[in-house]
Amino acid sequence: MLHDPPVHLAKVDAHRHVGIGDKYGINAFPTMKLFVDGAVFEYDSRQGRGWQQIVKWVNHHIDRDHVLKSVEDVDHYLNDNDLNVVGLFSENLSDSTFSHSARHFEDVMFAEARGADISKQVAQHLARHATLLCETVYIGKSRNNTKESTLPREGMHCSNTPRNPQRPEWTDSFAADVNGVAVIVKRTDSTDGWEQNLQLKCCDDETKSSNEKYHITVPSIVMFMPHDERFAIFDGDLHDTHALDKWISARRTPMVMRLSEETAEKILGAGPEKTPVLFLISKEPQENVEDELRKAAKQLRGRVLICVSGLASQLEKRLAGIAGIEDESQPVVTLIETRSGTGQFHTARKFRIPADGITASAVVKFIADYEQGRLKPWMRSEPEPIPEEMFADGVGVLVGTTFADATQEETTDVLVDFYAPWCGHCRKFEPQYKTLARKLKHVRSLKIMKIDATRNEVEDVNIMGYPTVMLFPAGGKPKKQVMYHGSRQPDDMTKWLHEHCAIKFDTSAPAQSLGTADPVAGGLLDPSEEDL
Repeated sequence: MLHDPPVHLAKVDAHRHVGIGDKYGINAFPTMKLFVDGAVFEYDSRQGRGWQQIVKWVNHHIDRDHVLKSVEDVDHYLNDNDLNVVGLFSENLSDSTFSHSARHFEDVMFAEARGADISKQVAQHLARHATLLCETVYIGKSRNNTKESTLPREGMHCSNTPRNPQRPEWTDSFAADVNGVAVIVKRTDSTDGWEQNLQLKCCDDETKSSNEKYHITVPSIVMFMPHDERFAIFDGDLHDTHALDKWISARRTPMVMRLSEETAEKILGAGPEKTPVLFLISKEPQENVEDELRKAAKQLRGRVLICVSGLASQLEKRLAGIAGIEDESQPVVTLIETRSGTGQFHTARKFRIPADGITASAVVKFIADYEQGRLKPWMRSEPEPIPEEMFADGVGVLVGTTFADATQEETTDVLVDFYAPWCGHCRKFEPQYKTLARKLKHVRSLKIMKIDATRNEVEDVNIMGYPTVMLFPAGGKPKKQVMYHGSRQPDDMTKWLHEHCAIKFDTSAPAQSLGTADPVAGGLLDPSEEDL
């Protein structure tokens, strides 16, 4: 690739370097990721794995900002995109901050004017655009040469140029005629209809717009978006990439959104800032709660995204599963982190606030407490077992609410089997694990435990497959996590424990303490048999 500096290509064996795979959430092979100025983008293999497709994808992220050569360029640029960021720079100002931010967003387009004269001209043109209320109007396909659609309101005019064509080779041309709230679109290069989902940009007429004019100075950075205030001028340090990223992230989505197939990627892939999302999840509309969330959204912009979701669609049900909702009769307000949850079976952290009687001020305080680290994550958990059931079969039972205290006990080595009830390998391993527990029952410094990882959530543990067996050696908090790899035969696991436990123990024990072993199959699994 002809880039200066060049784009370096590297490969990593994620089986050998497990830590790297865990860190970047690698759960399928091959996985390709692009690292650009601190941002990480994953290649969608559905685009194809030919070198041409990969080069095009890399170029899309490397060369993100377009240079405006004339005022006329502005109209084409604003017409083609919904989310636009424009930099206006004098010749003596470094634009490296702007270029870096341009590589951090997949759905935001960047353009810049370089030089005092052209920047002033573009600034005046953008100030006029900022007073116009513009929207993308969906026209759709047509079998006929003309099609009529309805505009959001009267007093608008529509561009003849298609917006966001589905294919670059689409060269059809159109003419749009507006009459009141009706727009009649005609294909002008043919008497046929068209097969593309046509969209046009339609704006309020300038005479109908507000007389207020924005004053855009040079240097500055401005943003156009199809929601909320629709235009904003960056008020931070032009040399601070982090501040610019945060400002753009706060405006790339509406302050309050509804979860849908179209918005899901924007909500859950919340830009380089990995902004957490506050969800209202309810089977029935909750107008009072929504009103309070909208009031809070104005104070929380840039700090959190706010989303409303039902429970009807598959996407909404999947979110409810992530949020740990089991009782669908009551609304739930939960904050979900978008930056946590790297393992395949590792869930994002969640924090709940009671929805009953919720107020905007309570929501603002809730977010402030989260930011200051004063909140405890909400964890899905089964009921805590009674003492008589705790070690019923020789293996201790943990649940979400008891996991942290048990595994972080400083004077005890704790071995935990993270299993799934539906996992065949877990059922195969269970009698072996019980035999291990009976064999080492005499070791008071060692606890052998298990937890159903599908019904209980725990913090800071990445589960990449079932069963996962992990040792938490005795010592100060937070304890180390030592993953077990190897034969699952009790004798082999005993030898491994003797080597890795912080408190050494005698492996011999009175014969009567061992009991009778369960009939078991061989515990050593071929890697191809592992559940993922």
